[in-house]
Amino acid sequence: MIVIAANPYRGAAHPRERVQTLAAAIAASGTPVRVLWDVAERARLLGDPRALAGVRCVVAAGGDGTVASVVNELSADVPLATLALGNENLFARALGLPADPIALARAIVGGRTRRLDLGRATTSAGSRRFGLMLSAGFDADIVHRVARRRSAGGPPRRVGRLSYLAPVATAMCVYGHCPVAVAADGVACAGAYCVVSNLPEYALALSLTPAARGDDGMLDWLAFERGGLPALAAYAWAVRRARHQRLAHVRTGRARRLTLTSATPVPVQLDGDPWGFTPAEVEVLPGALAVVVV
Repeated sequence: MIVIAANPYRGAAHPRERVQTLAAAIAASGTPVRVLWDVAERARLLGDPRALAGVRCVVAAGGDGTVASVVNELSADVPLATLALGNENLFARALGLPADPIALARAIVGGRTRRLDLGRATTSAGSRRFGLMLSAGFDADIVHRVARRRSAGGPPRRVGRLSYLAPVATAMCVYGHCPVAVAADGVACAGAYCVVSNLPEYALALSLTPAARGDDGMLDWLAFERGGLPALAAYAWAVRRARHQRLAHVRTGRARRLTLTSATPVPVQLDGDPWGFTPAEVEVLPGALAVVVV
């Protein structure tokens, strides 16, 4: 059986049509398929190893937030595929999976997989796995603000690109740029903004850690040492031109374990979702996830 864990996207017809196309294409191959639209039902099934017995693949149908939820709900070693339906779809892009549901169905039925590392972070919110990256600082503050606005006054609303405008403006005015100390396999430094990557993809088609690989048993980290809006603007320009790692005040490295600490709690985000505040203990989980490949 193939299980499709789909983001319900209330009121959005097009994502549902693509999920239904994927399910029909899988079923046409003679493979049983079950679509889960209810988030609570999905969590119960994925969290029960006995219920996953006989499941050949779980498909996360949604954006990177849906993928992150499924990665953390999976309680058995079942291969994961992704149907990209979100704003960025960084995870699907990193794996090179087709966006077309029928092509994705062929890959799923074909059954080719590879092992992918995951990261695990422990913060004030607890422990959680991540497939893409963790960051602490300015962008994590924005992620926290978006999440608060999304859930304010009722059920969570779908997040689009415009959802970030007000949180970005607010963060630019009030964020304090508290330094974050990085201790990584014997290396120590501090940055106003720090990122720890399992995969190279970042938002807006950018890459902060272009050398990151998801199957090398290591995490790539980067620290922008200077804080404040002028430094942030300069870093953004350098990142856009892929020259940021040449700057003397940008520190980079690779590690299996890292610790992020700060004098006052600094926001942390994992794969685009808020996950508490520093201090953060971060480690790699080599080969922790099987993923479908073309």
